[in-house]
Amino acid sequence: MKFIKNNFFNLIILIIFAIGIYFRATWYGDLRLSIANAETDSYINSSRASIFSWKIFAGQRLFTTNLIYKMANDSENCPITSYGKPGIGEEDDREIQPCFDRIALLQNFLAMFGWCFLGWMLARHLKNPFIKVVAATFVMLFGFTPQIAEWDSVLSPEALSLSMFAIVLGIALELAFRVAKSKTPLKTKTEKFLLAVLVATFLLWAFVRDVHLYAIPITLVLITPLFFIKSFRQAKALIATFIILLIFFMVGYISARDSYRATRYPLMNSLDAYIWPYPARVEFFRNYGMPDMEGPTYFDSPKYQAWADENAAKAYAIFLVSHPRFVITTLWENMDLLTGDYAQPYFFTNEVKNRDFMLVIGEMVNPESGVVYLLTLVLVIVLFIQTLSKRVPNLSAWAWLAVWVYGIAAATLFISYFGDTAGLRRHILPSVEMFRLFLIIFLMPFLDLSLTEKTG
Repeated sequence: MKFIKNNFFNLIILIIFAIGIYFRATWYGDLRLSIANAETDSYINSSRASIFSWKIFAGQRLFTTNLIYKMANDSENCPITSYGKPGIGEEDDREIQPCFDRIALLQNFLAMFGWCFLGWMLARHLKNPFIKVVAATFVMLFGFTPQIAEWDSVLSPEALSLSMFAIVLGIALELAFRVAKSKTPLKTKTEKFLLAVLVATFLLWAFVRDVHLYAIPITLVLITPLFFIKSFRQAKALIATFIILLIFFMVGYISARDSYRATRYPLMNSLDAYIWPYPARVEFFRNYGMPDMEGPTYFDSPKYQAWADENAAKAYAIFLVSHPRFVITTLWENMDLLTGDYAQPYFFTNEVKNRDFMLVIGEMVNPESGVVYLLTLVLVIVLFIQTLSKRVPNLSAWAWLAVWVYGIAAATLFISYFGDTAGLRRHILPSVEMFRLFLIIFLMPFLDLSLTEKTG
């Protein structure tokens, strides 16, 4: 009885998770059901590279998805039988596809574990029992309602991007609060173990999509100020982490350059939409050495392609940085893309039980509003100001994590949005959802503090 009394609210959370997992596992149909999309073939082909070859990094797709799709890269025994093509109005029913059923199961299990794990870790670092339960429930609902959960049946990296980030953030929460309270950070075995698990999981997530790689320099920038604090400067584990992340960012950058996976077709799509129709913008690129050619074979010209492979990405990056008005107006004029429901468009949903009801619940925890971007920025600023004024360990942990998550969400959204106009809605989905998740995660400490002060 004493155990139940002392852990009453934790048991409530576990019961809520158990109920949520039951409905998540039964209402969406067989967890082995899957559907391919336009990019699935490229993941299959890329996964055929030897795990010991440079191609496993420098292929058309990245290391983590290459590992996963090795389960289904036998074209004879693993045929695609369900293919969703919403762009031409050819959605399809999901099927239990040979080999791909294992990928679908993996994505579903990662999602069920990841969202419950993040909800539990968030609740662990809140004080008010009611807010603990609300926080854990909201995070679970965020990942278990159709806006997110249905993507676990789609054979593309969006599901992995979201569920793996939930796991990364859950580990980061635990480690950040332990370190913030420690007088000798990263010296205990538990802290070192958590750091090792965090780095490994973070790198696996980073190598799901090219855009994730930019989370590494953001992390390095936020780690750097810690070296000005004596206790952190003496932590060898932190130094090792910095070096490991730097090495893997270089691996990711070099492999992306060698494979041209992020600079040829994706970049050409963006230049075709944002640059070539406007003579003044074309002139900007000519100032960076772009060949002056005309005619329908412009992009196929060896002379142009040689320049583009080496210089187009750099010239485009300089253009974006030097034209903030273009960036702001483009985002503003297409705000509907940033506030959509992001429900998957690939398969029919007849098998999903009570979908309309779940969509409404999903809208409550997955707000489809531009105010999300304003509130997330306000939360970051307020947390940062409070940390500077109060210098409380817990607030420092919340602030560091908030800047980290916000930085990753903003950077990946910006690069995804302007990096490729083909499949834009799907490409920006994980970043948009990071902002919405941010609102749930970092609103909770304010609610927690408010109720704790009133009852304390």
